Amino acid sequence: MTIRLEDVPFFHDFSGPEFDALKQCLVEKEYAKDELLHEDGSGCSRIFFVKTGRIKIFRLSADGHEQIYEVLGPGDTCACNPGNAVWHCTSSAQAVSPSTVWYLSRDAYVRMAGENTHLMRAINNLFAKRLRCFNDLIEEFALKDTRKRLVKFLLDMQKSATAKTQKDGILFIPFTREEIAHRLGAARETIARHISDLKRKKMVDVKPYQIIIRDRQALEKLLS
Repeated sequence: MTIRLEDVPFFHDFSGPEFDALKQCLVEKEYAKDELLHEDGSGCSRIFFVKTGRIKIFRLSADGHEQIYEVLGPGDTCACNPGNAVWHCTSSAQAVSPSTVWYLSRDAYVRMAGENTHLMRAINNLFAKRLRCFNDLIEEFALKDTRKRLVKFLLDMQKSATAKTQKDGILFIPFTREEIAHRLGAARETIARHISDLKRKKMVDVKPYQIIIRDRQALEKLLS
């Protein structure tokens, strides 16, 4: 899937001249599968917008355990604090498939921020969205039962704007089972077993990159 720059949600409130000015500052770059866009601890020097492919945002623990925060797809945006030269990224970004992104450098961002109020508003909205994402992640880990974590993740994805919903109950999940396991802090086999159990009980159905919610009420009861 490829998205046009003008269709990226980050730019929806920009006026024509504002969008054209920012467009001139963007740099397009391709990444191979598994290539890093930036690493935890590196300087936050740019904002990137995903054109094609999938980018995972993650962090490694001291013992090497990978925790996935989110997986970005076409139209999604990633930024930490590009206006602060001493700010460092607190996570890493890696292409999980061949990907293309547009970059806005820190210098261009700082130069435009004072003139483009929509740019600042879009950044604030992005930060609010990421805060909600991390709040959901904290809530998931508060549930000690892995099945409950999985169910909450699926229900949250159904409500999330990042889950591309084709019609009621059908989710296009931008995660593999292994990535869901990393997100939920569980073994891949455990997640696969719980998904199979939910399917057997006719609460969900599963297809490649799709999970169909067949009985939302039954799933919600599992959280009680």
